Parts: sequence; C-alpha cells; structure tokens
Amino acid sequence: MPINTLPPSVHPDLARHQESMKPKVFNLNDNIHTAFGYTIVNCTLIEGDDACILVDTLTNMDAAEIVATEFKKITNKPIKIVIYTHFHADHVSGTKAFLSDEELADGVEVIGQEELADHVMRDVGLIAPILGRRAMYQFGMRLPVGQNGTVGAGLGPPQRPGKRSFVPPNKTFKQTYKGKTGGINFEIHLIPSETEDQCAVWLPDKKVLLSADAVYESFPNVYALRGTRFRNPMVWAKGIDRLWKFEAETLIPHHGRPVEGVKKIDALLTDYRDAIQYVHDQTLRYMNKGFTPDEIKEVVTMPGRLRDHPWLGEYYGSYKHAIPAIFAGYLGWYQGDPVALNPTPWIEKANRYVDLMGGRDKVLSIANEALNDDDAQWAAELLTWLVRADRSDQEARTMKAEALRRWSYHQKNATWRNWGLTSAMELDGELDSAGGGMVLGSPDQVQGFPLVNIMQVMTVRLKSEDTWNYHIRVAFETSDTKEQCALEIRRGVCQFFETPPDDCDARVIFDRGFLLNWIFGQSTFDEAVQAGDISVDGEVATVAEFLGKFEPFNQSDEISIAAR
Repeated sequence: MPINTLPPSVHPDLARHQESMKPKVFNLNDNIHTAFGYTIVNCTLIEGDDACILVDTLTNMDAAEIVATEFKKITNKPIKIVIYTHFHADHVSGTKAFLSDEELADGVEVIGQEELADHVMRDVGLIAPILGRRAMYQFGMRLPVGQNGTVGAGLGPPQRPGKRSFVPPNKTFKQTYKGKTGGINFEIHLIPSETEDQCAVWLPDKKVLLSADAVYESFPNVYALRGTRFRNPMVWAKGIDRLWKFEAETLIPHHGRPVEGVKKIDALLTDYRDAIQYVHDQTLRYMNKGFTPDEIKEVVTMPGRLRDHPWLGEYYGSYKHAIPAIFAGYLGWYQGDPVALNPTPWIEKANRYVDLMGGRDKVLSIANEALNDDDAQWAAELLTWLVRADRSDQEARTMKAEALRRWSYHQKNATWRNWGLTSAMELDGELDSAGGGMVLGSPDQVQGFPLVNIMQVMTVRLKSEDTWNYHIRVAFETSDTKEQCALEIRRGVCQFFETPPDDCDARVIFDRGFLLNWIFGQSTFDEAVQAGDISVDGEVATVAEFLGKFEPFNQSDEISIAAR
C-alpha cells in the first residue's frame, strides 16, 4: 500500500529553544566560570587564590576536554577539589579530562554524597542493558542531527555517546559538607529533588548558589522516559523551598543559564516549585476520584502563568508524562480493573482485535486513511495491533514508522521527538536491536568501582533455570587491593555477601587486571588459571562450573522497544 511521506520539520518552539543554547562560558563574580551549551549539562569552575574547585565534570571525555581547554585559557591554577552534585552520568563522566591520574593521586579531593557510588552502580550495573537501550531512544543517540532527526535533548545540544571515566568520591558526607580551598569557603547541602542524592553548592561569602538539577530551563522531568525510580514531586518542591531560603544573589543551575538578582531568583524558584506541586496535587485530586492516569491527563492542564513561563516549557520534562509516574509512585501500576491481572497474551490479543476490526488489510487501509487525514496518532495506534500480531509484517512496520515520524515532527518536547524518530528507525530495520547499555560501562569507568559493587551485579545475571538443584558458595578476593566478597547460588537464587562467610566451598584470588579483562571478555577463567593469573583454594572445576551459571557481563541480547 503506497504511503505518502511528508518533508521533515521541527516544532518552531523547540527549534528556537535549541537554537538559543550556543556554547558559552559565563564569567560571574570575577572568579566563577560556568560552561554552558557544550553538552546537555553545565560544569562550573570556581577560581580561588591559588587553587580551583570544579563542580561536575560533564557527560563524556570528548566534551570535557573541550571545556577543560576553555578553562585553561582563563586560569592555570590547579583544581584541588572536585564536587559531584549527584550520580547521573552526565555530571560525573569527564573527570579525567580535567585531571590526570597523577594529579588525582596528588591530594585532589573528590567529594560526593555517601550514596552516590551506589546509585551509579545501579544504573551501570543492575539495570544497565535496558536503561542504556532506552536512553538511546530518549536522547536520539543514533539519529542524524537536523530536521529529519534530533535537534537536541531539550536541555542542550544533541547527546552523543563518548568515552566516559568515573573517579569515585574519596570523601563523602551524609547531609552537609563544609570546606575551604584557595581562600574559597564552600558548603555542600543534600537537597533531594530530581535525585535522592542531589546536592547544592553554596558559596556563603559571595551568596552564590549552584543548584545542580533541582531547577533547569525546562519543565521538570518528574519522570524520565528512559526509566527511573520514583521522583516524588513534593520532595522535589520542598528541596526548592530549601534553595529559596539561601537568599542567593546568583543562581547557577547545571541545566540552564545563570540567573542574577535576589528578586529574579526568588520569582523563578517560586514558579518552578509551584509547577511541580500543581501537577502533584491535581494528579492526586483526580486519583482520589478514581480516575486512571490516562483520564487524569485529559483533565489536568497547567495554569497560564506556569504554562507560558520561559523556564517551564515542555522541552524535556512534561506534565503529560509526569502524571502516570505520580500515579504509579503512590498506587503502583495496577489501575483497578481485574482484566489486567492475568491478561490475554499480547500476540493472541492483537490477532483477535485485528480479526474484530476486519482483518489485516482493513486495518492497513484505515490507518492509511488516518495518515492522509493527518491523524498520525490514531494511525500509529491502529498499526500497533498489526505489529504486535506479527513483528515480521514489514508493511505495517513501515507505515507505523511513517506515522511516528509525522507525529514526532510536531512535538515540542525533545525527548518525545527523539523517542518517536528512533522508534521509526527500529521499525524500518535501520536500528541494531542487539544490546543496550554495557553492564558496568567502559574499562575506564570500571577501574573506579569497588569489587563488592562489581560482583553484586552477578546476582541479576544468574541463569536461574540452570540452578534449581544447585547449591554452592564461592569467595572472591583481589590480590592487589585486598578486597573481598562472596556469592552463594542456592537453588535458583544468588545471594551476595559483602563479607565472605567462613564456610565457603572455594576461594578465588586474582588481581584487578584480570577482573577488567574478564568483565570485558578479554580473558576467561580457564585461560587465567592456566596462565597463573588466578589462584583457587578449592576445586578449579567447581569454580568453573559455578561461573558458568551466569550470563556474561556484556552479553548482547536483542532488545526491541517499538517492534514488539
């Protein structure tokens, strides 16, 4: 069936928003330098008398090297303090572009909230494959840049994969940290908001507040489409209330431009927290009337003063995709209809619906009519039944891809646009369906992870179906760093022990070099034993069998998002 295609385009508001984000270093208060627009996140260099403080380190080494060069044009004073505002990869992945290994070893303090490393490990370990795959859709990482692809992430320029590093904090705190370097007094305050470990940096002598991701130049991302734990909106709103109490004269968000002036900052923080509370309160209002998330989205609209606010455009976050997350955060996924408890399998259900609608050709015809009537949403919804019924139906996939492209070109929200266009690529067969995020990330990242965090990932790599009648406990130890932990497979479950029990069936000793090679498939256990890189206290065959019960760290499974 012939499909009329339309030329690509970009929503004019989104185009203007993205066009305004040109790379620039803002110089504030004579000694504060914020790099804006080089990536989706800012980083800030605070220049002291004889040393500097670096707050956040950007999303990858490539971008960080560019910004590091710009900072060196401003000052050659050494960086003595690195502060991570929270765990998200775009804030912690470029550290080694600013500091060499030698400099890091020479007394540089890397400061982060005490739970930061655990949050990093969750994202790059336990849920890395699916989170990485979904992030590729949210940020449009495989799309061309321009009118027929991504124009950005809603917070900055197009996000692209790149080499990442991770230097774990060597100094942590729980609630508040106070310090001084280069004559600069600084404070770090835990302000849970977008993340549980979100922190703000306060310079009391200058009344400068670095607000990290508590506020940014877009509607807040109460839910991230790539997937995230529940971001409680009222925790976020109360976090902004705490920022307001600082009475800052300069506000430096790390997704947006700096704001100067107490009155301007006060007004911005008030409107921003009000937008968050409004969506929260109205969602709960209708939840308590028995409305489902889709029904709530139909009746909740933003008041004009917030809808038209220059910092609350729906370019990144959206109240439309926040509402279902708020519902689930309070009530969970179940909306109350028992048909959802043990539903008809999707393929069977899709085939039945297609038959009811008159068969495949009839559905294709109606969907084509919808496309010709510029109703891309309805066309995509109809075609979803055909794709669900038969993933190999390329005609249906091609038509749905066209519907999603047309839908995407009309979206003001950058993440919606990116997701729709990437889904179209997948349906057209132009997107590799193998693999998502690399478990534990790159070797440069893994070098900074403790053994306990690495080995804990194995609990969710267990091939449980091979272990129903299997029970064994193995301890692991690094010969060079003297780290220890243990894993026990117990009839379908793998339990992790941070401290090895005394009664292990075997103990494996190796250095961190082998650990890296093993994780990334450059060496096997058997090869390392034969080469003398591993010593085993116990039966080598027992350990080999034990390790064979797990999937490889970076096994490349097919992950489909749109064609399913």
